[in-house]
Order: sequence, then C-alpha cells, then structure tokens
Amino acid sequence: MLTTVPSEEQLARVFLQRGQLSQADLKQVMDAAGTTGQRMRVVLDRLGFVPQTDWAQTTAQELGLPLITFEQMPETLPQDPRLSADYLRRNAIAPLDISDTRARLAVADPFDRDAMGALEMIFGTALDLVVATDRDIELAIERSAKGGEVEAVSAGGALDADKLAELANNAPTIRYLQSLFAAAVELRATDIHIEALPDKPRVRLRIDGELAEVRPPDPTMYEGIVSRLKILAGMDISERRLPQDGRIRQKAAGRDIDMRVASAPTIHGETMVLRLLDNQEDLSRLEHLKLPQTIGTKLRAAIDEPNGLVLVTGPTGSGKTTTLHSAMNEINDTRRKIITIENPVEIQTKGLQQIEVNPDLGWTFAAALRTVLRHDPDVIMVGEIRDQETAELAVRAAMTGHLVFSTLHTNSASEAATRMVDLGVPDYLVSSVVRLVAAQRLVRKVCPDCAKPVDLSADPQKQAMFERLADRDPELGSAHDWTAVQKAGCEACNWTGYKGRLAVFEALDAGEIADAMAGQPSAARTMGHEGMRLVANGQTTFEEVTRVLGTAGLVM
Repeated sequence: MLTTVPSEEQLARVFLQRGQLSQADLKQVMDAAGTTGQRMRVVLDRLGFVPQTDWAQTTAQELGLPLITFEQMPETLPQDPRLSADYLRRNAIAPLDISDTRARLAVADPFDRDAMGALEMIFGTALDLVVATDRDIELAIERSAKGGEVEAVSAGGALDADKLAELANNAPTIRYLQSLFAAAVELRATDIHIEALPDKPRVRLRIDGELAEVRPPDPTMYEGIVSRLKILAGMDISERRLPQDGRIRQKAAGRDIDMRVASAPTIHGETMVLRLLDNQEDLSRLEHLKLPQTIGTKLRAAIDEPNGLVLVTGPTGSGKTTTLHSAMNEINDTRRKIITIENPVEIQTKGLQQIEVNPDLGWTFAAALRTVLRHDPDVIMVGEIRDQETAELAVRAAMTGHLVFSTLHTNSASEAATRMVDLGVPDYLVSSVVRLVAAQRLVRKVCPDCAKPVDLSADPQKQAMFERLADRDPELGSAHDWTAVQKAGCEACNWTGYKGRLAVFEALDAGEIADAMAGQPSAARTMGHEGMRLVANGQTTFEEVTRVLGTAGLVM
C-alpha cells in the first residue's frame, strides 16, 4: 500500500508499474484529462486502458478501503436533505448509512480532497468511505430514485450542486487551518498571528517568546480563513468593523487544544490572534517550575500560611498564571475550597471553582470577588489587581482569614508594594498582609543538541560580572566550574539555538517587603542574579538574559 493518500496520477503509475500502461499511454491520458477537465479514471476507462472495475479494485487496495458492488448496496439509499440526487450523480457518491455520528459513503473518487473535505464539513464527522465504480454508484442512485426515496430537492431545501461546489472550494481553507494548528502544537507555539498586509497575508507563530514566520495561505484564501475562524470561535461572521473575542476547542497533533481568539480590523483587513491554551501541559506542581531553592522555600512558606496575600508580578506572557496555578495545586485538596476569578480562564484545574469575568457586562474582578466572599472560600485567586476597588477587596479578604493569590504588572518584586500603595492601600496594611511578592520573566533555554561551550573570561566585562556573582554566591564555585555556552542552531531547535523556556525569579518575603518599603537594602537575590546563575550553569546564554532583563536588569 502507498504510505500516504495518493493522487490519481500516483495511482495511475501503479498501472504503469504493472505494465498495463506505457509512458506514452500515461501522457495521453494526462493530456486528455487536462484538456477535457475529466478525472483520470474516466479517461482511462473511455480510452480502454483501465476498466472501471480494475481502477476501483486498485484504489481500494492502495488506500486500504473496502470495495463494494451494486448488488451489495441497499436498495433504498438513506436520504439526506443536504445532498441532492444531482450532486450525488455528478460526484459519484452513494450514501449508505447516515447518522449523527456516522457518514458511510460509497465513492468512486476518494482522491477528490476538496469534495471529501466539504462532505466532512457538512456531516461534522470523519467519513467512513468504501470504493465502488461509477457505474455501480449510478445504478444504485437510479434504483433508489425509482423507489421514490431519493429525489431532487427544492431550491430552498438543500445545498444544490453549485452551493456544494462552493463549499468544496473551502476545503483547502479547512486543510490549511488544520495544518497550521498541528504545526503550532508540534513547534510548541503559544500564539498564532494571522495578519492582513497590503500585498499578501502573513502568518507567524510565537515560539519560546519570539515570532517566527510560517507558510502563509494564498491571498485568495484569506477571507475564507478569517470567516472559518470566526465560525469556530462563535463570532459574528458579518461584523468586520469592530473587534471580537471568542474561543475554539480543537484537536491538533493528537492533543486537545483550547484557543482564545481575538479579531481586530486594520486598514488592510481583519487580523486574528489565537492564544493556545494547552490543558495537557505538565506544570501542575511547583517542582515542575524548577525554582531556585531559596525562592522555592519562600513560596512554600507563604502558601502554607492560613491567610495573607501572595503576589506574582511581571509583564504579560511571563508565566504568572502558570506559577499561581502551580502554587494553588500544592494546597488543592478536599479540605479547602479554592475559587479563582480570571479573565479568561486559561488553565482548567480539577478541584478548583473557576469563574470567568466579563467586564463588558459589569462582571468585573471586584464584583466577582464580592460574590466569592459569600461562598465560604479558603483560598481565592484574583487574576489581576489593576484598580483601587479590587486592591482594597483583596487586602480585606486577606485580613479576614483568606489566603489570596493575585498578579500585578510591575518590573520587580520591590515595586509591588509601592504599586499597592499607589492603588490606595495604606502602607501599613501592605506590610501586614502581603506574605510574598515574586517577580518573574521567561528566558529561552539553550538547545542541548547544538549548544557550544564559551569562555566567559574572553570578555573582560562578562568576566568581571561573573566574578562579582561568584563572590556573592559561593555555591556557584569558581570560574573553572562554570559550564557557560553559546547558541548554535540545529534541526532540533528549528535553527534558532534555543528550545523551550524557563523562568527567572526573584522573591521577597514579608520581612524583606517591610525592609523595601522602609528603603532599606535587601539581601535577596534579584532576577539579574538568578539570570546570571542560569548562564553560568549552561542553561541559557548571556545574550538571552540581556535581551529579556535589559542591561539595567543585570544589576545584582
């Protein structure tokens, strides 16, 4: 059998290998098919090279499909109002068994990917195909029609041949999106960007935090792709002037993937961004975050407290939600009621009561938090503190016996306390209820398959920086113990030199927060310090840490 689904031309070459066709015969058939627009099987039969029965038998054999004859087909074919008799005849299709979960069809041309894709879209299920000759299918349709079971439908009752042909033309759109979703999963992408440009579309995947271009669709397909995404996401397909949001649940590359979809109008057309939410990602516990020992100890101590406020800070996309869910899973048991308030719910976790807010309807973080406090929670997670009302409610909840987790947008852990004060929370309350503030960024891990050793002493500036690091961190050892590397690039990392990401943390406990608010220097390790540790240990590169933290962020 062929290893992939062949084309008609590939199958015709099977007859060439058998000696039933010569190269001249095959060229004649291909020329005739190109001139007349007929399928190759029809031309082969008409010219007497390959009878229909031989073609059907070989098709079934090479594709691993059953073969059926006219005598084996039901006398009355099942009627489906979406399939007119005219369409069935034109495309040599005989429905054998149609239900909500199954579409068993006899077809003469399983190679017609557009038609098969359109039928899959119509029935909403994978097709169960069997192979038959054109003549047997025609006889079966005629026999059933004489019994009155298959009739030409009225114009308003079904998709006629023209409409089905139009739908079939959308099959390339379906295939492109399926391939795009699969590629995104295989390449570990977090986002898909589908963008309208003046001359042609552009499609990019965000992989390990960086955007990379992939094969774009043909410009004529762009509107169809946007429309299909809107349909899948439950958006209004006719609205092109306003932004919309939706959600898609799709199976891709053998995994169940949730995608958060956002559209926006631009001067060249609508652009779409899809955020992939992988519910199968194994980051359910703190050990999966690979926290430095000192930071892990601080975080575990904070979440073991019966009450208080635990804050994680960082920019969008820095992994704050993953860290919070991993922390909550450490205390997720039947003795505690844990409620999360999120916008949107990105990670679905068993045992948690998860609420999705909708500010457009007045269902804000603050409104949801008021409601949650009446539901006897032990632990509350507020997706983000961004206004005074939410900040005050979160602090009040922490003061009244609840352990509260939340996030802030600040550049460092020490700035979080100042941000809470800026939001209207008195400084004495901040110092009394905040148990921990952790700040984090994500850096790309160097690819283990192609990384090359690098001598840090070759650059005096780098050498001086790492010597200062070694003075403050005796556990790191001396320069000859370091295993610093530089990126290279290979097939395993898609020639980027990096593969995967890991978090760089800094954390302040309650005492260190009080010191920071009092303006006293802290002995806590900064993100710059932890980033350089990762460089010295060969987990990432100096250039990557500098890119993410900036030169100012390397102060230790």
